[in-house]
Amino acid sequence: MFKKSFAAMGIVVGAALLVGGLTPASASGDVLTPEGFHKVKLGQSEAKALRSGYLSGDGWDDGSCNRYATVDRPGDNMRVAISHENGVVRVRVPDNVRTYEGIGVGSTVAEVKETYEDVTEYRLGLSAPVPGYGDRSYEIWIEDSYNEDGTYRDDAKVIQLGLTANEKFDCALLGG
Repeated sequence: MFKKSFAAMGIVVGAALLVGGLTPASASGDVLTPEGFHKVKLGQSEAKALRSGYLSGDGWDDGSCNRYATVDRPGDNMRVAISHENGVVRVRVPDNVRTYEGIGVGSTVAEVKETYEDVTEYRLGLSAPVPGYGDRSYEIWIEDSYNEDGTYRDDAKVIQLGLTANEKFDCALLGG
C-alpha cells in the first residue's frame, strides 16, 4: 500500500510541476534552488552546514568567512563561503547541476540573458537575480570569450554556477 501511495504521490507532484511550468532541470534531479543546494542553504549556520555532509575538509578563514571544499570537489576550498555574521553566503555547485530555469554549464551567455532579467557582467562572468528572490543572485562564471568592447560574447559558455546572498555576502573576494 505504501509503495503504491508513494508512487501515486510522485505522479501527482510531477504532473503539478509540469502543469505549473516548472520542469526538473537535470535528469539526475540536481537543481540549484533559490535556497541553496541539497542540505546547504543560504543563511544557515556553519554548524548546520557542516552536519549536511556536503562540506569537505577543515575549511580556512579569510578573515570574515570560512571557506570550504565540497565532497564533489575536495580540492577546491572556494566552493562554500560561510560568513562569521551571516551564515552560508555562497554555494558553488557541481557541473551537472542546473537552475530551475535550465541554466547550467554549457549554456550560452545569450541563453542566460534570455532567461533572466537584469543580468550584469562582473570580472568572472554574469550575475542574475534569482526570480522572486531579490536578496540572492546566481553567479554564472563564463569562459574567456569577449567582444571587441570587452563584454562577453553571446556564444560564450557557462563554466560554473553558484548562488550568492547579495547584501549578506561579506567575505573577502579572494579568488572570486
